[in-house]
Amino acid sequence: MTTERRRAPRRSVTNVERAGSWGNVVYRHFLSCGHVEERKRAASTPELACTWCTKAEQKEQEIKALARPGILVNYEPNLADQELKIEKSRAVIAQRLGVPLDAVDIASEDIAGELIIRSATIYLSARDVVRIVDSR
Repeated sequence: MTTERRRAPRRSVTNVERAGSWGNVVYRHFLSCGHVEERKRAASTPELACTWCTKAEQKEQEIKALARPGILVNYEPNLADQELKIEKSRAVIAQRLGVPLDAVDIASEDIAGELIIRSATIYLSARDVVRIVDSR
């Protein structure tokens, strides 16, 4: 951990919070980068080394190393618009039935480069069924 702190970029401390009960107190230092460093003592300096920035940079390099070169993603704006239309349809169904968005599932099919809605499945809880039946 000490070598990570030595290499880590220094960030300004925006806030310090005391957390934990007596004997198990830690000080959470909120940094300008958005990360939180926990230490046993409150820092007296206006800046701290952010080990999370270092870890994030290392993971980013690992992810880049895993990405295979030469893979092209075929992005079609028309397809994105069609997917957006399907998601809007899902939202309208959920709103009209008064159910959560994740309770609506829409099955679509790609026919000649165009997404077409084939069916929709709505999962209703017992409470939703009673509410819908009693509202008539």
